[in-house]
Amino acid sequence: MSSTETEPRQLSRGQIVGLAVASMIPAVGLAAVPALMFVSAGNGSWLSALLSAAVTTFVGLSVVTFARRHVANGSLYSYLSLVFGPWARLVAAASLLLGYAAMIAGITMVIGVYVGSFLLSRGFAAGLEVPAQLAVYAVALLIAVLFARRGVDLSVKAAVVLMAVAIPVVGVVVVAGAATTGLHLAEQLSFEGRFSFSGVFQGMAAGATFLMGFESCAALARETKDPKRDVPFAVLGIPVLLGVVYLVATVLQVPGLFAAADDLAAGMSPAAALALNAGLGETFASATDLVLAVATFAGLIGFVNFGSRFVATLSDDGLLPRRVGRAHPEHGSPTVAVTVLAVIGFAVLAVALLAYPESLLSVYSALATLIVYLWVFPYVLICAAHVVLLVRERAVRPLSYLTAVLGATAMGWVYLNGWVNPPASPVDAMSYVALVLIGVTVPALAWARRGALRSARESSGAREVPEARVEAPPAERLSDSARA
Repeated sequence: MSSTETEPRQLSRGQIVGLAVASMIPAVGLAAVPALMFVSAGNGSWLSALLSAAVTTFVGLSVVTFARRHVANGSLYSYLSLVFGPWARLVAAASLLLGYAAMIAGITMVIGVYVGSFLLSRGFAAGLEVPAQLAVYAVALLIAVLFARRGVDLSVKAAVVLMAVAIPVVGVVVVAGAATTGLHLAEQLSFEGRFSFSGVFQGMAAGATFLMGFESCAALARETKDPKRDVPFAVLGIPVLLGVVYLVATVLQVPGLFAAADDLAAGMSPAAALALNAGLGETFASATDLVLAVATFAGLIGFVNFGSRFVATLSDDGLLPRRVGRAHPEHGSPTVAVTVLAVIGFAVLAVALLAYPESLLSVYSALATLIVYLWVFPYVLICAAHVVLLVRERAVRPLSYLTAVLGATAMGWVYLNGWVNPPASPVDAMSYVALVLIGVTVPALAWARRGALRSARESSGAREVPEARVEAPPAERLSDSARA
């Protein structure tokens, strides 16, 4: 029995919005997004931030079109099944499955970076070395698994508290840094120094890591009291709210990042480097690292919950073994899926660190880029599905057509830019890695699906494994249901 069949709807609008926002770890995003974009875009980082916010908002408008009409645990995977054939569902399943695994690995690595930076400031020189990092990853994932296994309600409370504790600390760092260095608006707006559109798009891809998966809260639709109202609100609120916040934070931090370049090159976290440059002292700087490490647990807890629901949905649909979607008898959470995602996330990190043991930052940059590339495919498809839906309904909505096309085009270019203007190694390989991983996973899921259907027919003669679970009419009647 899947978790979707045992858990009652329980989340209010405030709870699902709180978990959705906390899962995007805005405190860490405030500290990390400007630094990630700064590496590629320099004084053009604000443009990268603006594009990230605009493009994810355009994609969000397409997502909420479906979220307002349908209740589905599979998020984009389920929505696409209403418009396109099995091929789109399989591509979305593969991309999102890999994306959740990479996202969990990436968030866990962020925890490791901040803990390592804190240990380094306390005199523990091995804090950023492979053995210490793997130990931090194991402990972080274990804690997240324990929260997720206890159910979504406890996860919401933990994530929101962690977010609330960290944001004021980062806010002090950002404001103090801007007050110390000034904004240098003339240099930023004129793109003084190195500038290229390829660098801006590379910065957009790196910075968008903290907006990728913004629609993941839709995976909790069946556990939400009023999903057709509250899920769209939560989904669209993230790119709009956090996109604006990250844009402002980028403008405030770029001058400080230039000033703190030496500390950043030495391995210090961006938040700690900015705190030192602002004169807040070494104690405050190291404490900031510790606070951000703790705050990052909010994102890890959230995405373990979101990802496990998605994995359970694939299990229900026969794309993964049925036992993977098995629910906890008391808490109703998909405990096997939770554990499987955590183990995969740790394995990804272990392989990456062993491959590049001397360059933690390079590993994280590659992983962050891979997350974006994996999510690009379902984002492009959901925008295309939005256009198809509008055509079927014969809707005269020029703005909706425009945002869907712009969202698909921009997200597609984020991926293609990695081929046309490849960044430095190992990040340059991620465009190939994403394509190969999806190419291998799609036939594997199709093979599993055929096996599940064959087993079902053999055991019952007539029973079939259900398609993606969605409370909605079939695709051919979408326009009728929309008008109704």
